[in-house]
Order: sequence, then C-alpha cells, then structure tokens
Amino acid sequence: MRTLRLVLAVFMLFAGLACAQQAPQKAAASQGGAVTPKARPAVHEALEITIQFKRIFKGKLAACKTYTLEATTNEDLPALRDDTRYRASATDPKEILDSDTDVDILALRRQAEFAFIALRISTQTFGTDVPESLPKLPAVGTHKYVLTPTVPLGRMVTVYASDDRLHDTRVEVQVRVQRPVLPESPQ
Repeated sequence: MRTLRLVLAVFMLFAGLACAQQAPQKAAASQGGAVTPKARPAVHEALEITIQFKRIFKGKLAACKTYTLEATTNEDLPALRDDTRYRASATDPKEILDSDTDVDILALRRQAEFAFIALRISTQTFGTDVPESLPKLPAVGTHKYVLTPTVPLGRMVTVYASDDRLHDTRVEVQVRVQRPVLPESPQ
C-alpha cells in the first residue's frame, strides 16, 4: 500500500509539471500568438572569400600572402593550413622554424549586399629584425585572432590591423567576400 501511494504521488507530480508546461503554449495560441517559430529553409549560396595578410615594414610592403577559397552558406565551411618549415641552422638539421598560417571559417551568411563572416586565424612567423644591440637570432611571433566582421560584398576591407612601433612594422588582415566569377561557357 505504501509503494502504491509513492508511485501515485510521483505520477501526479510529473503530470502536474507536464500540464504546467503546456498551459503557456495553449494561452499564447488562444490569444493569437505563435507557439513556435517556423524554421526558414536553409539558403545555399556560393561565395568566394579572399583573405590577405600584409606585413608593412618601414612604410613599405614587406610581405603579402593572399588566399582565395570558395564556400557555400549553410554547409560545412572550409579551413586552410599553410605551413612552411625552414632550417634555422646550416649545421644542425634538427633546428627547424615553422611559419604557419591557419584559417578556420566558423560562419558565413549573406544578407542583401553584405556578408557576415566569422574567422579564427592563427599565424606563427619569424624574422631577424631584432634591435642591432642583440644577436641576429630569429624572433618567433605567434598571433591568434577571432574576427567576426560584416563586410560589403565585393570590397577588400581591413578587418584587423596591428602596429609594432618598436620594429616599425604593421600587420593587416583584409577580407573580401563576393559572388564567385563563373567562367563563360564556350559557344
């Protein structure tokens, strides 16, 4: 008898909770409100993404890397890995420096003439532009960015810039999102 009462009490408790959750939905429906929003169909659109990394040293362009890739909205988004290894020593083959650029596209949406793009960027670079008082050993720099700009379609826009006044260096990350240019079909 005691077990029956316990089971009955648990059942009544959960039945009451279920009814309490349904009451707001019924009230909203009776007042003309929407119960649940309808999901919009996913739009799949091809877009071309150009990402440019610039390094400006003493006011002059010292290095520029440009990557162009295609992506489709509402699909698995691309990532790129550009890794280069350099020997740091002519005598020791184990002394290696890596120069890496990694870009993950986390989100991509287009609305009218603008595109929202979320990027996770990680770069590792090295250089010997250290002050003259120090020995000319490579200086390794690691930079990580998460950028979430909304950019106008078809225009290259600077979405990140960093100035290093000690070394008179500026780093810029530029992005352009556009509809892909399709080749004309032969006639």
